[in-house]
Amino acid sequence: MKNTFKYIFQWSVSLMVVLALVFTTACEEDEIGTSEVQLLSFGPAGVKHGEEITFIGNNLNKVSSIVFKPSVEISSDAFTAQSSSQIKLAVPDAAEAGLVVLKTTDGDTLQTKTILNFEVPVVISSFTGEVKPGNNLTITGDKLNWIETVTFPSDLTVNKDDFVSQSLKELVVTVPMDAQSGFITFSSGGTEPLTFGTETQLAVSLPAVTSLSPESIRHTEDLTINGTNLDLVTEVVLPGEVSITQFKSQSETQIVLSVPATTVKGTVTLKQVSPVDVVTSQELTIILPVATSVTPSPAVPGQDVMVITGTDLDLVAEIVLPGAGSISTFASQSATEISFAIPESATQGALNYVTIHGYESALEGALLKLPPTGGFPTLDYYIFNDGFQNGWEAWGGWGHVSQDFANNENPASGEIAIKAVFNDAYGAIQLHNTSAANVFSGYNYLVFYVYVEGEESDVIAQIDNNGDFYPAHFVGDKWHQIVVPLADLEGSDNVSELRIKNNNGDAADNNTVVFVDEIGLTVDVPLGLVPDIVTFIYNDAVSSPFGQGGGWGGTTTDFANSENSRSGESAIKVTYVGGWGGAAQFGAWGNTPLTTSGMTNLAFSVYGADISGEVSLQVNLIPTEGGTSSSAQVTLKANEWTDFEIPLSSLGSPGSIFELQFQDTDWSGTIFIDHIGLK
Repeated sequence: MKNTFKYIFQWSVSLMVVLALVFTTACEEDEIGTSEVQLLSFGPAGVKHGEEITFIGNNLNKVSSIVFKPSVEISSDAFTAQSSSQIKLAVPDAAEAGLVVLKTTDGDTLQTKTILNFEVPVVISSFTGEVKPGNNLTITGDKLNWIETVTFPSDLTVNKDDFVSQSLKELVVTVPMDAQSGFITFSSGGTEPLTFGTETQLAVSLPAVTSLSPESIRHTEDLTINGTNLDLVTEVVLPGEVSITQFKSQSETQIVLSVPATTVKGTVTLKQVSPVDVVTSQELTIILPVATSVTPSPAVPGQDVMVITGTDLDLVAEIVLPGAGSISTFASQSATEISFAIPESATQGALNYVTIHGYESALEGALLKLPPTGGFPTLDYYIFNDGFQNGWEAWGGWGHVSQDFANNENPASGEIAIKAVFNDAYGAIQLHNTSAANVFSGYNYLVFYVYVEGEESDVIAQIDNNGDFYPAHFVGDKWHQIVVPLADLEGSDNVSELRIKNNNGDAADNNTVVFVDEIGLTVDVPLGLVPDIVTFIYNDAVSSPFGQGGGWGGTTTDFANSENSRSGESAIKVTYVGGWGGAAQFGAWGNTPLTTSGMTNLAFSVYGADISGEVSLQVNLIPTEGGTSSSAQVTLKANEWTDFEIPLSSLGSPGSIFELQFQDTDWSGTIFIDHIGLK
């Protein structure tokens, strides 16, 4: 196509038009009167093509032709004038800078002693619209034989000696393999050398990907990349910074390679000699094991067999359990299920895996949960505690419910609990007070603990046959503490019967199994069960991968204080002096941060030992080394343990924890922190 070009740069030295002729002699001294052809001068210097040039000398009528560089010969019949002393002719377009040769009728040749040069206006008419690195670029125009260099973007210069071909009207040059799209720059020779560039850009072809096959793939399987100009590719970078330079096969339209075991999900990058990378719009998905359920949950180490169901579990070579390490021998294994005995040393936490190809990661959806280990608070008056107390007894229940008041399958504390199987939407466990006295008098709260197998549930507390109290809805397979204010329970001033009813409506007509234990009365609100933490950060001591830091701002921290603990033998004692001091720092310094995979909450307990009123404690979480901190605040209570759960979503949904800090909000006092971890 037709292109217009402009000068980018022209030498600043303008040559004066030299009207005087260049003086040249053909021999050491003039010999006037000789018959020998003599050239005395020619010019003007810097003549343009098509303009007239004059040769002055003696016996020039014997000149039969004049030859310009490179081999442009003009015979005497094309001269515009010729005499003994002078020859005139138009400079041919193909003439180039160099010495000029005069041929005579005597068969002799005479060469100038100085170079004839030109003022050359190079013209570019067109060039190839798009070209592939390594292929030839064809440029058309006029005076192209005067171009000395062609420069591609990023200063990739091709010199005249490396041109494929060059003529007056056409220049062919090979595009460097590392060339990029952009403007081309030319430099020319002549008495006024020029540097000029194109006004339109040269399009340099790039590799392009049309498809990845398959897009979902297992490690070590072959990936086929389809597209165009793929023969330019020198390296393929798979997600996970996995570099591949040796391919199984490569052509202009296809690359086949094996996917290494370190590859993860993401886009694919194609590299070439040119620094321009090509990134696919398609994502490569690595097929990895995924767990959909883990049973039993909670499980007892040393006793239970864990069964993991899911997908692609045949890829698993090892399961890594917290506290117990790697397990590579399974009771059974298929693509959808793995089972194995849980070692006695196993602790709560997320499960990891190693695939048959050596890839390591957290097993999505898999947690080992242990039965709650926290003790139960002591109640002021017991109705049921390892059996009936204080004159209470079992009644037959009502509705379609079976009752076992000495069941030892799942006690919350001690050796037995009440087991009920509800086959009716509104059945109830009935407990009878044999005493004529109003035993509820003088107490403020009814407390009991409930565990429902395998499903979410609701219960109702009812005194005699009076109004109901509805505790909060709770999830199955876990003991829950239920605290009922007696002021909210109708009939608590004269009690002969206590009912704990099923409240699941028609949906509960399905043999719902419920355990009830530790039933009694208290004056004050009892502290709840120790939170059921899955992965500990602190429980009597700092847990791996963390180390402990003392804090800042004058704060003192004792990580093994035995004065007051939420559970176990010790807690962290912290004394703040105000000014937003920090304490109880946990950091994975030098270690891999703690993963939060499968977790939803950060849990911890705080006792306000020496604080004035209600104050706020700030929790700072840093996900990775050098990462941005996220914060949340909780309100403490004086002389009281409080259990807190902060949703990880409130802390930026971190994928890991590198550092955890507990900071005052400009107050002074002493607190105890205990039972820190993830749920």
